[in-house]
Amino acid sequence: MRLPSYHKKQHRQGRQSLWEAPSGRESMIQQTKQSHRPLFRSHFRSRRLFQRASTACLVILSLALSTLTATTGEPAMLLEDHPLADTIWSVATGKQIDKQALFEAIEAKDYVMIGEKHDNPLHHQRQTMLVRHLRETGAKGQLVAEMAEQRHQSALDTTSPDHLDQLGDAIEWEKRGWPAWTLYQPIFAEALKAGMALKAGNPDRATLMDAGKGEELDTALLKELRWERDYAQPQRDDLLDELVDAHCGMMGRDAMQPLVTMQKLKDAFMARALRQGREAGDVAILIAGNGHTRKDRGVAMFLDDADKVVSVALIEVVRGETDASSYPSFDPALYDHVWFTPRLDEIDPCEKFRAQLEAMKSKMKANGTNAGGSKADKIH
Repeated sequence: MRLPSYHKKQHRQGRQSLWEAPSGRESMIQQTKQSHRPLFRSHFRSRRLFQRASTACLVILSLALSTLTATTGEPAMLLEDHPLADTIWSVATGKQIDKQALFEAIEAKDYVMIGEKHDNPLHHQRQTMLVRHLRETGAKGQLVAEMAEQRHQSALDTTSPDHLDQLGDAIEWEKRGWPAWTLYQPIFAEALKAGMALKAGNPDRATLMDAGKGEELDTALLKELRWERDYAQPQRDDLLDELVDAHCGMMGRDAMQPLVTMQKLKDAFMARALRQGREAGDVAILIAGNGHTRKDRGVAMFLDDADKVVSVALIEVVRGETDASSYPSFDPALYDHVWFTPRLDEIDPCEKFRAQLEAMKSKMKANGTNAGGSKADKIH
């Protein structure tokens, strides 16, 4: 089914690209090196292209920082009376199921990936419900969170149910741009009640930036990450198209190449944490954006035994779209189950992006910088 333009715009809001959450405001641009090591050489055809791509990444990062501000309280949701709101579907059968059927589906798997649109409070309530159910079954293992970086692991290791209020500040949750810690705290609380370990899913920002700039990563680390597993060309093309579309066509495919590498690195880190968690217990749970929890390319690419993986996508409904199968996420190659929810807003994401880009250009001009020039590395 061909989606109308408005439908496409609304689905962009549910897209989970690399830049759906930031990792800090420090500059990512370093002096371009004379040569790039073999690991990522294919991503950059020339030094000039790399400089343009790095600058584009910086602008995107800056824009992402302004879009994911902390949320206080629970906003009123839209389309609560939508026919699909709060319905759960088995994508393989194309049939609606109840919560008990979903509970039974996740009980049977070793890896439970629960996707989200980060700023939708209802998604975190549903995630809490699923983690609570696994706790009530007596499952042991660990919870992996995309939102935490490797440098936060010591804080995760030493926290306790009585001190969860402080964990958000300890790992600079909202300072790094994620929605309010209070939205996620109940998920972590359920995991701790079950005796599950909390694990950071993301690489440290410095490692992520090195990958995007074409730096060679540690050989032992790459082996642990199963880095030799790579996208098939159709997967790479699809991800590039998604990144270009997610940024409203304002950045070309060449400028998106570093983001492809960085997206892959994040997925590989999360998969490693899941594998380690499964070795330590019955189940490993992932809380991440829907773009990471899809099965065709994403975290699952670095896991073995696909039949031991279950992926649940939490998807916002779209006004006027009442056929579940018409949603792009309703694809068995992507997700096993789709749980529809009311949506947070109906703002055209491209209009929002353009406004942010104009604001960024004005700020850069006032500061004597240029998005396409050498002074871009002064932006923080």
